[in-house]
This record gives sequence, structure tokens and C-alpha cells, in this order.
Amino acid sequence: MMVLWTAAFNYCLRSFFPVTLIAMLDRNKTVHLDNGSVSVRMPPDYGPKFHWTTFQECQLIGAYFYGFCLTSIPGGPIAEHFGPYWTVLVSTLIGAVITQLSVFVVMESWVPLFVCRLLVGMSGGVQYPSLQVLIGAWAPPSEKGIFTSCLMGNVLGTVITQAIVGYLVSTMSWSWGFYFTGIAALIFILSWSLLVSDYPEQSWFCSEEEATYVHNSHEGSVTAGQSKPPILKILTSIPFISSVIGQFGVLWGLYLVLTVVPKFMAEVLQFDLKKVGFLTSTPSMSRMVLGFFFGGIGDFLIRKELVKKVYVRKGFITFSHFLPGTVMFLYSIVGENAYVAVTLLVTMMGFNGASVVTTLVNPQDLAPNYAGTQCGIIDFFGSMSGFIIPAMVGEITKNKSELPEWAIVFVVTGIIYITTGLVFILFGSVHLQPWNEKAETTTGSTS
Repeated sequence: MMVLWTAAFNYCLRSFFPVTLIAMLDRNKTVHLDNGSVSVRMPPDYGPKFHWTTFQECQLIGAYFYGFCLTSIPGGPIAEHFGPYWTVLVSTLIGAVITQLSVFVVMESWVPLFVCRLLVGMSGGVQYPSLQVLIGAWAPPSEKGIFTSCLMGNVLGTVITQAIVGYLVSTMSWSWGFYFTGIAALIFILSWSLLVSDYPEQSWFCSEEEATYVHNSHEGSVTAGQSKPPILKILTSIPFISSVIGQFGVLWGLYLVLTVVPKFMAEVLQFDLKKVGFLTSTPSMSRMVLGFFFGGIGDFLIRKELVKKVYVRKGFITFSHFLPGTVMFLYSIVGENAYVAVTLLVTMMGFNGASVVTTLVNPQDLAPNYAGTQCGIIDFFGSMSGFIIPAMVGEITKNKSELPEWAIVFVVTGIIYITTGLVFILFGSVHLQPWNEKAETTTGSTS
């Protein structure tokens, strides 16, 4: 459960900002009416507004992901060395404090806010590798699909955050987008400190029988203790490289919804800010619900030995990559129907929930001892889409932001989904890799 809520809060710190930023910008829109007259649409008053350019707007959204990339790779070894408990606790506290301080540095110059968002991203970059370490220690092999589904807490965080922030900002001011995270941080940090431990045998609420069951189920594939990750072997492993590429497609689609879809709904579909917060969360909710569904189905098929693991991992690529890619192509013919456009996003993200049994869980197949290190490398490359997408959208829509321009964005997403899925099918693996074995550990126990 805490894996789910950690992922949720991690996305709370990143997903509140695109909705909040809409309210911070001074964007008057000129509308040419059918009778030939010109009307200037004034944005509602959500607090002080700033004359940041489209380029600066995109950089502010991308700042979190610049920071996220910087700490993703060291995040795995950090979590494997210090343990996920302290890594998540300290990084959450840092990210929450900087987010609160951001309100007081906002000014006409966009740079101070950019720096704050960069630092918050750096604090968040270590958390997903930490969760992979935690899953590796706690999840029996036959249940890793459903455990990995808890990483869909990122969806829950997006849904709750964008819906609440959209309401708070529209009824009070944009500063409440920042203040909301402080309240959420206090609740999360208290829960994490009381409920989480690095290994089952260290937990006060895990029975001896349960800890023994988890220990025996791993059959020595998970070793407690510290060891230097075999970085060179990981980086030259074809199965791992294919996992990186496959997960890049997943994260591209996810960050599309997270970073620029609020802008799409506000500027193209003409929804007000209250609806933007809710409607942006709807595609993410479908991803979470179907993620648990696919995770349960995948675990069931593997546990009952009805389908070999390799066929589950690669067969479900149809749902996690191919069908979302196909749905994205439909934007080139969808027309001006706003509700059809939203429905396509909901469908795309719902299918993508199958990634919990394809690329998202694959590091646990390849080397559970170094799942954190693998996740950090995967996030390093995958999170680049978090700043590539806003920059791409800014360039495509710099002269006009209407459905034909956005259709280009969605078609590019479709191509990326399908090609990355094909790479995983051709070169991916589910076999335990030789470099999973720890050469040296500070403790000799295995789990």
C-alpha cells in the first residue's frame, strides 16, 4: 500500500504544477468572430500573473524533469546502499520544503521558479528506484505484477492532485497549488515513517511466518546487504537495453498527459480550469484501474502456469504499446469534437495500464538485486520525454494552437508507442541475468 502512496505523492509534486502554471500566466486570447469583429478573451483572476513566453513556460514545466533525470541514475545505488526507507523519507521532505518556498521566489523573472522546480525534480528522481528496491525485497516472484501495479499510484496522485488543485486555484489563487503539497507531505511522511521497513523481517507488523514465506519464495535471487552495482554489465545487456527502450514509450505517453494535456484542454478544447483539473485526471484514472486489472491477470496466468512468463510480458505489449499507439493515430481524423478527444485519451491511458506486466516489471525479472539501479537508468532516459515533449509542443504550436497542430503531437506519440513496443518484443527477456549475483555484501543473509 505504501508503494502506491509513495508513487502518488511523487506525482503530486510534479502534476500540480502544469495546472497551477496555467493560472499564473498572463495570456489574453484574441478571437475572430463570424461577423468579422475581434474579441479579446481575458483570463480569470487567479492571483498575480506573469508575462512569461511560451519558451519559458515550457522550460518551467520541463525543469522538474531535468532534475529528475540528474538523480535517477545515482538514485538506484543510493537506495540499494542506504535502503529505500531513508532515501524516500529524506527526499520527500526536501521536495516538499522547496515546493513551499517556491511561492516566495516567484517573480517576473522565471529563473528562480525554474531553479526550485529543478531541485524538486532532483529530490523525486531517487524515489522510483527506491520503490523497485522495496518491491524486490517484499514481493514474492508470483505476485510481482500486482506489487508493480502499485506503482500506478502515480495515477492516483495525478488524479487527486489535479482535481483538487484545479478547484483550489480557480476558487482561491494559484499559490494554493503549492500549499496543497505541504499538507499532503505531512500526511505522507508520518505514514511512511510508521509503516515502512526495508525488509519483511525488519517490519513490526509483518509476522515471522509471512517473512519466512517471502524469504523462501525468492530462492536466493534477492540478497540482503550492500554491493557495487555492475553498471558496465547492465549497460551492455541487450535485454536491459530493450527494457529501457520499451519503458521509454510508456513514459512518453504518460508524460504527454502529465505535462501538456492540461494546456491542450484549456487552449484547444476550451474547458475552464476546474474542468481541466478533473478531465486531465480522467485518462490517468483509467490507467490505474486497468493497471491493477492487467497486473492481476498477468500474475494469475504466471502463477497457475497457464501461460509462460515470456508470453505474458511480450504478449501484453499489444495492450501497453500497440493499442495506445493506434488510438493516437485517430487524432488525425477526430475533428473538433472535444469529448471524443478526451475519450481517446482515456482509452489510450487505459490500455497502457498493461505496462505493469510488460516493461515496468521487467527489471524484477532480469535482476531483482539491482532493480533500483535498473529503474534509475530507465527513468533517466524515459524522463527526458518530460522536457522534450513541452519543447516539441511549444515549437509546433508557437504560431497556432489548434487541433491540427496537436494531432501532429499525438501521431508522433503513436509512432513512439509502436516502435518501442516492437523493440521489447524482439529483444526483451524474462530470464534472471548473471549480473544479478552480488559479488560482495556487508551481510550474508539472503531473502
